[in-house]
Amino acid sequence: MFAIALGLSPIEKITIAITALIFIISFTWISIKGDLNKIAKELIEYNDNNQDN
Repeated sequence: MFAIALGLSPIEKITIAITALIFIISFTWISIKGDLNKIAKELIEYNDNNQDN
């Protein structure tokens, strides 16, 4: 909507849309990867503690 309000050309609108999409996908991927890493560390710690018993 912002690109339309500025009167940008179709190529510029597509470029902005692609850039925004890449940013959102990258941010989501990093967030998910961080969560998975945290869960994996917790599982490893849990398994290590259970093996000691």
